[in-house]
Amino acid sequence: MNWIFLRALAARRTLFAIAALVVSAALLMTAKALATPAAPQGLVPASTSITNYPDGLTLVARPATASPTATLEVWIKGPASGYGVPRPGLARLTALAIVEENAGGSSLRDEARKDGAQIAVSVYQESTEIAILSPAYLSPPLLDKLVGLALHPHLDQKAFEAARQRLAAQQVAQMDMPDQVLRDSLFARMFASGPLHDSSFGDPKTLTGLTLDDVSAFAARAYVPAAEIVVAVGDVDESDVARRVAAAAPAAGVTQTMPESSLAPITDTPLALMRESLGVGGLAMGWVGPPISDERAATAMDFLSDYLANPRDGVVSKIVNAADADTDFNGQFVTLRNPGVFYLTASGAKLDPLIATGVIRDAIRNAVRRPMSNDEFESARAAYVTHLLRDMQTSQGLADNYGWYYAQGALDYSPSATDASLSGEYFQAVASLTPDYVYSIARRYLQAQPAVIVLPRGPVHVSETR
Repeated sequence: MNWIFLRALAARRTLFAIAALVVSAALLMTAKALATPAAPQGLVPASTSITNYPDGLTLVARPATASPTATLEVWIKGPASGYGVPRPGLARLTALAIVEENAGGSSLRDEARKDGAQIAVSVYQESTEIAILSPAYLSPPLLDKLVGLALHPHLDQKAFEAARQRLAAQQVAQMDMPDQVLRDSLFARMFASGPLHDSSFGDPKTLTGLTLDDVSAFAARAYVPAAEIVVAVGDVDESDVARRVAAAAPAAGVTQTMPESSLAPITDTPLALMRESLGVGGLAMGWVGPPISDERAATAMDFLSDYLANPRDGVVSKIVNAADADTDFNGQFVTLRNPGVFYLTASGAKLDPLIATGVIRDAIRNAVRRPMSNDEFESARAAYVTHLLRDMQTSQGLADNYGWYYAQGALDYSPSATDASLSGEYFQAVASLTPDYVYSIARRYLQAQPAVIVLPRGPVHVSETR
């Protein structure tokens, strides 16, 4: 699901730091009590304002008053590699240029920093997020600036040049991050074409060929009301937010169809990468999962992802960590339009990727070889709900959920779209799970042949290797 994906990209995605909010006492209950937990009142109020404007723009405004901060986000549905001939990095370059645009005398980046706020641009294969974390009392003018630029992008050469320099630096940085390299390589292996095939960072070659006309044309096609959502969560005034967004809402634009990502054939032959500069061994494994339209199956895969790969107590995580506590291990089910993807990555100076691949595959087979007992299942489900609520303890966590699920066409299914009694669609789907159903989903998806990427510790050539 999205919050796991976003958080697991923390090494891959440099987000602003957020002061931790007080953890609800409900999250400290025993596993038995957590079978029917209550959501923290300060963060999950009974009402959330969702507005759909005539031009197609969507607004979510949600008070969450446990902290005097506000998270302001604009999400744009659009392929990171652009429309037509793929140009990886185009969406990221466009978003970076937007926050550098000097509309009204100063850029959004400069305005945010001047006010003590923090700004982040995060680009995924099928969506772009521009986010600000602000002291609540300073958030209204920052919201005006954010929506003004994101809903009416007008880019100039100076902003484009600044964005290109920033993206060049990001490209260099991400190539030294094993988990990012492994994940991007895995998606390129699993998908033969479409936005899910390409890294959102692009590469130096494509960056050199991109121009101001390219990013302006992409912004005109992607940044249209029906493909955008504004999210304001935290210590915010819903009516004031709605008034400000309505004043900035643009005229309706023509929406573009998201290019489809075709699956590549999966074999039992891993792909070996050459990344001598990383200095570690690594692996990535990926399985095709259910689309978001199959909500119950997607929820079951979320549950399985947590059961198998939760960083602290996932059954596979424990095995990997016991073998080498210094191994960086991550795993999550990424909820996507079609299909979803469950993937695992591991990297470390001592990691032998071929041996680790066998160990992880055996651990997964053993964990899903039979349905869980009722007691084991209820304990795992209680732990999963606890993890969900912990990841919704900040305004950013709530806002990110709304944005991600909107971009995947299922806003109402977002875990954030619930109330204090956890009556939303997502938590109802969690409550509907049974040991037999989860087992059936595990058999359907996790018994299939995964795509495998290995990163040997020594220098190698990119090749097929058994």
